[in-house]
Amino acid sequence: MSNSITQINKKIENACQLKDIVIDFIDEPNNKLFTDILIEKKYITPESANMILQDVTNTESLNPTKINFTTRFIQHINRLFSKDILIEHNVFPVKHEHNIMHMVMSLPDNIKTIKIFEAVSGSRIKPYCCYTSAIQQAINKHFKNNETKKSDVNTLIEEATKSVSKLLISEADIMEIINHSSVINLLQSIFNTILTLNTSDIHFEPQENSFLIRFRENGVMRKALTLPSILKDAIIPRIKLISGMNIKITHSPQDTSISYGLVKGRDLDIRVSSLPVTYGEKMVLRILDKGKVQVKVNELGMDEYNFNIFEKEIRRPHGMILVTGPTGSGKTTTLYAAINELNSTQVNIVTAEDPVEYKINGINQVECGEKLTYHDALKSFLRQDPDIIMVGEIRDIETADIALKAAMTGHLVLSTLHTNDAPSALSRLIQMGLPPYLIVSAEPVIIAQRLLRKICSNCKTKDITFNINTSETIKCYKGKGCDKCFGTGYNGRIGIYEIFSLSNKLTQLVLNNEPASTLKNAAIKEGMITLKESALQKLRQGITTIQEFQRITTI
Repeated sequence: MSNSITQINKKIENACQLKDIVIDFIDEPNNKLFTDILIEKKYITPESANMILQDVTNTESLNPTKINFTTRFIQHINRLFSKDILIEHNVFPVKHEHNIMHMVMSLPDNIKTIKIFEAVSGSRIKPYCCYTSAIQQAINKHFKNNETKKSDVNTLIEEATKSVSKLLISEADIMEIINHSSVINLLQSIFNTILTLNTSDIHFEPQENSFLIRFRENGVMRKALTLPSILKDAIIPRIKLISGMNIKITHSPQDTSISYGLVKGRDLDIRVSSLPVTYGEKMVLRILDKGKVQVKVNELGMDEYNFNIFEKEIRRPHGMILVTGPTGSGKTTTLYAAINELNSTQVNIVTAEDPVEYKINGINQVECGEKLTYHDALKSFLRQDPDIIMVGEIRDIETADIALKAAMTGHLVLSTLHTNDAPSALSRLIQMGLPPYLIVSAEPVIIAQRLLRKICSNCKTKDITFNINTSETIKCYKGKGCDKCFGTGYNGRIGIYEIFSLSNKLTQLVLNNEPASTLKNAAIKEGMITLKESALQKLRQGITTIQEFQRITTI
């Protein structure tokens, strides 16, 4: 926050000079606004201070001590915010309408503070400026001295259910229902609880007689809560409101995002999708942690054999690298690891993504969607003098065709495809309608992958022994469950890989249009490590459990 104070103080100093007000605060603390010091020294009036703040921050000024608040509004904001968080950030809420929280702030241009209160309130923040002592006076007048106690989720569910029931009976406006503090508090509590885990998706699912909330943690779906069915009428439209969806549209799918908000100290981008189902609308929230440190190539979990192949192949001057696997198998992470490894001032890297999940300095990233397809982006890229091209996914023959031709004409092209194993990717391209000679001319390297859950190191213990065959028995381990893994026995995930590259013999098999099973058997004879063998290595090393090995290898 000090940087923001310094910047505003410089503007205040310039404004004061224009008004012939002399400022000399060498011995004053540097964490106070000059306008606050000027008021204390009686050099200017509070009204003049607000006029100066309004000029330098480009924000309308508003004095909360001059406003007569209703008892209902004060009760509402007391339930939403603790006194401590308002004092810490020098803010005071003055109005809550629709999905906008009007808030007086001593630093109205502080983006971090705005994001925090957007996350806490679940609403967009409209900032106003004011000198600090007025904000503090309003807080002390309208907020209780004791720290707001945290309610457990069962209490929040009970409060929200009672409130929503009363509002529905009284035929209250939908905005009044979804902006009720009990609904906001419950939804925020759900987010805070689930997002402390390694969550990638949150599902809000209306059932016949209940409202189910599940989440995907480390690739596995888990149940979070079962709420009373009535709460779907508040929480679903609440999510739609804060994500910018049209609340009135309930019979057609919608897609959007919540691109703001700090939840538990994490800078998140949440992709939101609605889908009409039998008992209402289902919402799925895909969590993208923008502050997450990108995985490096040597942290992907590859064994030495595959790592050496991968390192060599991504440094080729041209050709194609395809990463395959189902949704949630870590394909994007592998692509980002490769791009990060290759990123330098000596190469021009362009990416086409849907969406851009993580922003990387030095790389030209393009967001694709309905208005800009992968195919159109690729055609434009070729006029941008690229060295390396990344395409989020090959979805159709047009994209595949131009990607292959780019790989043949001096570019390294990286992309993804949905197939169960590496050799099947080549069969998939042929099924799309691409001739085998064109595919092999691009010298493709196929990397199939999955993610295995890792045993929690804090509660790791011995498990059963597992007989692979008559000649090998493995001592297996598991996690008992503890606070660090939230009782699951697992903490984090690691990749398993199968890398298929074309030899002369394999090239001939592709040209002969041999099936994927023939390609796979030939590749194994040439030394390819399969997904099953890669998973078995992790089991031997005590990294994962027998249950995870069996779950992955049955795919």
